[in-house]
Amino acid sequence: MDHNPTSRTSFGCPDDLLEQLDEIADREDKSRSQKLRELVRQEVEAKGDLEGPQPILPDDERLADAYRTLHDRAHAPHKTKSRVKLETAKNKLYTNDTPKTAVLEEIIKPLEHLGYVSVYPGNQTVWVVVRPMRYTDGEDIIDEAEPVSA
Repeated sequence: MDHNPTSRTSFGCPDDLLEQLDEIADREDKSRSQKLRELVRQEVEAKGDLEGPQPILPDDERLADAYRTLHDRAHAPHKTKSRVKLETAKNKLYTNDTPKTAVLEEIIKPLEHLGYVSVYPGNQTVWVVVRPMRYTDGEDIIDEAEPVSA
């Protein structure tokens, strides 16, 4: 058993979300509990180091997740900048709540406005340049990066 069966948590959740979670778990041949433990583990791994430097992320959780995704995906270097094709970014960021056709306006443009990314056309493709991750130790910014520019 990969968990402590004496620790239990209960919470309210909309029925439609639970139905979708159950469908996802079924596709992955997992139980709801297994899927929830996996999601908790991923969240703790991504954000659980409370003692170390913390990434500076957008306040909006959806934008923060999108920036993390783009940061992890951007590895087509151009000079000193990391970038990802706009089409690839759309493919990675769309969800049931944000269709692929809305990713640019609802996610990428707000991230650009906040200075986390920059969108610019190349010779044959449109690129999303992703600002390097910046961290804070609670008061000071560590590994200060220049603002993103095309």
